Amino acid sequence: MREKIGTMLILSLLVLAIASCGCTESTGQQAVPNSSAVLQNSDKVQITDMLDRQLTVPAEISSVVATSPPSTILVYMLAPDKLAGWNFKNNFTQPFMDENYTSLPVIGGWFGTQTGNYETIISMDPDIVIEGYTTDGQINEAIERRQESFGSIPVVAVDDSIIFVTQSDPTIEYVGKLLDCEAQAEKLIEFRGSILNEINNTVKDIPEDEKVRVYYAEGPKGLMTDPSGSQHSQVIDICGGINVADCPLTPGSGMTQVSIEQVMDWNPEIIITSNPQFYASVYSDSLWESVDAVRNKRVYLAPQNPFCWIDRPQGPHLIIGTAWTAKMLYPDLFADMDLSGLTREFYLEFFHYELTDEQLNTLLNPAAEA
Repeated sequence: MREKIGTMLILSLLVLAIASCGCTESTGQQAVPNSSAVLQNSDKVQITDMLDRQLTVPAEISSVVATSPPSTILVYMLAPDKLAGWNFKNNFTQPFMDENYTSLPVIGGWFGTQTGNYETIISMDPDIVIEGYTTDGQINEAIERRQESFGSIPVVAVDDSIIFVTQSDPTIEYVGKLLDCEAQAEKLIEFRGSILNEINNTVKDIPEDEKVRVYYAEGPKGLMTDPSGSQHSQVIDICGGINVADCPLTPGSGMTQVSIEQVMDWNPEIIITSNPQFYASVYSDSLWESVDAVRNKRVYLAPQNPFCWIDRPQGPHLIIGTAWTAKMLYPDLFADMDLSGLTREFYLEFFHYELTDEQLNTLLNPAAEA
């Protein structure tokens, strides 16, 4: 009995100790996601990342590198002044991004092209490296290999489900806590929820035979695509369109090659594309002239700056591209959706850039420059 009472006392003291450690104002140290311990009399805290790994990181994180675009864009949207570099950068004449961020170095990463360089990133001395992980493959081994390569720089694993528009909230919330910007994370989650609710409530009752048939044209010739279920064409599924592509789903980087004969057979009512070169030629290319979407002038080029709104890269910014897709697919059903207002709000709040009227018009009408 005495042993049992002693054990209970010890547990109670531990609970009190942990509770007192959670008071960030009294310790001068910030709470972090799933914190298991705050290191007293230290400028470090111990955290648990999204793979349940225990890590010690600086109490105040001021410099972050992420190894792939989805995580990098999320850091930019939540805590731009903590971002130390880009994985890639589009060379637009109008990036619609403040010079403080366009001037950040391009450091590559490990996504698709595998352009990351450990020595370059280590020389930048970031407080942490954020590594997105997916649920396929040997996750822990891959993360541990990355950690070994980065040495003493903590590698924080975050769930890369953020590439899926409807599954991003847990990672947004986690990174918000990690970088001490929870209010900004909550603002993004609310913005996302508002758009997704409006879309879901509008498209859920569309009869199957009234849904629009959509083709996602990729590549300069428009003859690469991704079928329903792909992360690259997800906005069509979310917005209640029927993705007409009846072809294999290429995992990872996607882009399944198809023929013009297949597209003609599918005969989509609408084509959406992220490729300006294809858009610039589709209306004058005789190969496409018999396709309903072309005959009816319903080919739409997604906004591009500073990142494409619907694909490549995937990431938390695709929420504004989802709203755009809904308007393109069902203009009558979404007549009351204020895309201009949403775009202004999104760029100001999450891309940290105030669009002028002219810039907004340019952004929402990329076809004029294609």
